[in-house]
Amino acid sequence: MMLAGANNDEIQLAKTKHTEVLAESKLAWQRFWPSLTLGAGYRRTDGNVQDIAGAVFDVSKQQYTVGPNLMIDWSPGDMYYAALAAKQRALAAEQFAEKARRDVVMQATGRYYDLLATEASLAIIEDDLRLTQDYEKQIGGAVDAGTAFRADLLRVKTQVSRERLAIRQHQEKRDLAAAALAETLRLPADSELRPAKADLVPVRLLDRKLGVATLISQASQHRPEMKAAGAVNQAAVLEKDRARVAPMIPNVQAGYGFGGLGGGYNADFGNFDDTQNMYIGLGWKIGPGGLFDKQRQIIAGAQEEATKLQAGQIKAAIGREVVEAAARAQSAHDQISINDEAVNAAQEMVKLAKERQASQLGVVLEYLLAREELTRARQSRVQAVTSFNKAQHELKRAVGK
Repeated sequence: MMLAGANNDEIQLAKTKHTEVLAESKLAWQRFWPSLTLGAGYRRTDGNVQDIAGAVFDVSKQQYTVGPNLMIDWSPGDMYYAALAAKQRALAAEQFAEKARRDVVMQATGRYYDLLATEASLAIIEDDLRLTQDYEKQIGGAVDAGTAFRADLLRVKTQVSRERLAIRQHQEKRDLAAAALAETLRLPADSELRPAKADLVPVRLLDRKLGVATLISQASQHRPEMKAAGAVNQAAVLEKDRARVAPMIPNVQAGYGFGGLGGGYNADFGNFDDTQNMYIGLGWKIGPGGLFDKQRQIIAGAQEEATKLQAGQIKAAIGREVVEAAARAQSAHDQISINDEAVNAAQEMVKLAKERQASQLGVVLEYLLAREELTRARQSRVQAVTSFNKAQHELKRAVGK
């Protein structure tokens, strides 16, 4: 689980997207800062010009300036709501990154349990093969002594071959499960991953006393998808306010510059002295993107309604996931109990068959069938425990923990 959360590039991609959206959110607030320019300029005019009164006359003049200029071109309402909406989108991206992490960890956990199940099943068959081979030697000795039939020995040899074939098939499943797990962990594809232990034990992660309604309520509070949907909806609400309120707040344009100004007629570079200028103005935009832009408000309202509907779909899907995971966990728990009964019955059947074999060597088939039933029951229990453990992790993820 730690490897899955650290190395997977899907998680890194989601984190990168979050970093990008977070930077956009910070940039939206930085637009409130004025722009500052520092430079120098030279301007020359030769030929006719017109004065304020309308007279045209010939002139040759020049001027040069140097100094900083501070400029402001604000649409305060638009910038404010855009910054708030960008912040909500950054929160949503953060929750989507968390969802990606949990999904990858869940996938790694499931594939690990698949690997563990194949290893446990392989151990069961290997154990059964060892006992069958010992039994083959016993029957072989009995055949040599004339107290058993050769057909019985051939029947046991056939069982040995069948179990060796099953071992090779389970080895293939184990290698495929290891490759799938290596993919999730982003390890080399040829990594020979093996579980630390081949035994499986049920792992309960949540209190059985919690009802499905309680689990669904917890999921609605803790699932990152719900938090992301809430942030996306809040961003849509702010965009709607932006379309409705922002145009009523006047735009602001202001500037302040200071420095030096010099120049004069012809090639005169004198008269240099300090100069200052300042400007401020307010205005409203009318039309598209401004006042009376009804279509923009309709679009924003439709987008808000869409986010509400999407949030409802996500909530319904989460509720279904919780119910399904709870049902699978309960079913797997019941199957473990049933399989325990089957294993106990099969063990008793093998014991009785072995006792009969000790007194009568003509019941080889009965003993082999009994061992086959025991092996099948043990393997079925492995699958039940695997399903239970995977269901527990799925239920924990579904609840949002």
